[in-house]
Amino acid sequence: MPDTPQSDAARAVLLAALLEGKGEGACLEGVDLSGMRLSGVCLAHANLRHAHLRGVLLDFANLRQADLCGADLEFAVLGGADLTQANLADANMKRCNLVGVKASEADFRGADLYYARTGNGDFHKADFRNAHIERTIFRRANLSGADMRGATGSPILDRANLDGALR
Repeated sequence: MPDTPQSDAARAVLLAALLEGKGEGACLEGVDLSGMRLSGVCLAHANLRHAHLRGVLLDFANLRQADLCGADLEFAVLGGADLTQANLADANMKRCNLVGVKASEADFRGADLYYARTGNGDFHKADFRNAHIERTIFRRANLSGADMRGATGSPILDRANLDGALR
């Protein structure tokens, strides 16, 4: 899909399709879903590379193994979402709400997580190499086995599980 803004009609059709459960495995590369309410949608295995998802509501969404490489997720709400094995490399996740997410083995390499909230999230064996984690709030998050080598910034690790994490 080209990296151009969609018309309101096209966004409405896309929204209806996603809410009807037609998002699994979809090719939505570069799509603009900014500000949409997509709570609980299934986008497992979807291609969302370089998608515009600023301020999108994706709480409790299924994004297992989705490709969100280079996506703009600033101010997005993904609380309770399943990001298991998702590719979020180089994504803009500034001020993103990731509270309670399942993100085991997810790839956050090079992502910008400035001031993202990840409390109670499960990031077991997630890859944060070279990510920007300045002021990222990992309060009570499970970071066991996570790879944080080369990550920059000073995250808040209040009561986070860092067993076996590489730093």
